[in-house]
Amino acid sequence: MNRQLNGFTAIQTNDGFHVISHDDTKEFDISMNDINEFANKYAQDTFKGKNPELSEREEIIFSIWEMVLIPDSTIH
Repeated sequence: MNRQLNGFTAIQTNDGFHVISHDDTKEFDISMNDINEFANKYAQDTFKGKNPELSEREEIIFSIWEMVLIPDSTIH
């Protein structure tokens, strides 16, 4: 699955996603373990009432996490 989101393209791999930034030549991989660790940390911070500052990588993980959890057919 290829998805273009917020300045990057995420290409699904066997273990997660390969991310290609649209504004420069930055490419990196995000594993499902990275997403799970982020989700756990984000949930704990949110539960504690914290509004976490996200790094660029964490913002991309958050976008991919939303993409995985919210189907295209969802109407907001």
